[in-house]
Amino acid sequence: MRYLPSPACSFSIAHPNNQKRKIMSDWLLVHLEKQARHFKNIKLLFRFFFLKNLTKTPFIDFQCNICGYDVSAPMAVAKNREASSCYRCGSNRRFRTIIAILTKEITGETTTLPKLNYDGKITGLGMSDAEIYARPLSKKVTYTNTFYHKEPKLDITTIKQSQFNSADFIITSDVFEHIPPPIEHSFENLYKILKKGGLCIFSVPYHKNGTTQEHFPELYDYKIIKKNGRQILVNITKKGERQEFNNLRFHGGPGATLEMRFFTETSLLANLQDAGFSNIQFHRTNIPEFGIIVEEESPSLIISMHKE
Repeated sequence: MRYLPSPACSFSIAHPNNQKRKIMSDWLLVHLEKQARHFKNIKLLFRFFFLKNLTKTPFIDFQCNICGYDVSAPMAVAKNREASSCYRCGSNRRFRTIIAILTKEITGETTTLPKLNYDGKITGLGMSDAEIYARPLSKKVTYTNTFYHKEPKLDITTIKQSQFNSADFIITSDVFEHIPPPIEHSFENLYKILKKGGLCIFSVPYHKNGTTQEHFPELYDYKIIKKNGRQILVNITKKGERQEFNNLRFHGGPGATLEMRFFTETSLLANLQDAGFSNIQFHRTNIPEFGIIVEEESPSLIISMHKE
């Protein structure tokens, strides 16, 4: 759902002094977020120290391929797709797998981000990538982390012809479950943005079997409102019919990012093939030296594919 500022807000921001204030507030927000991550990582360090020295919790020692530091983490935490297991940068298995795939594509071997030499000829796009790897990645290649709600913007449902064949790689991690239907069109646009031979690193939560469940298959003209203290999605279909949905699922908490669907591996593979992608790989390989431990039945693997 797009947020539209009120006219008063639009007029206020247009003033030069308010533009300066906005720049300062954005800088302050980034700084505060960085400090928050720092304190979170310190807390993680003390937690791991306690577990390693005062319990019999199994640990794994590894080098984080994002920040380059040697760390130690509980094995169960390192195996977890989402749990932070590096107390230096806060990375998790998903983030480290993304960087492992990308560095192998660039150099021919799996290495760490700090060891990459800068190459401005390589162009890449991120779709709401985590700052944990987006910031260091931007210092190694010509990389732009894009967003749906702020600049630099990328609406994957509607792309310009000038964006065709423009990127050597795209990272879109846990984004496509939030994109409005029809999702097939967005997969096609993802393919169009890549240059020939380009790489897409992709992830979404998914089940192993069955078909993708679209939560709002007739979504057309919609908004989210509060009704009796609950958030409700109100949709007007193309035929003019009114629909209401409750029990909405947001990732990141209420008011954050609405889940539009839940994929399955079978449907997801068909989506990628129909869009034209080839060499599609679901990454199950363990790279213990970088803290990447994938159990046999681990759900929602990281996927890589190419544009021929």
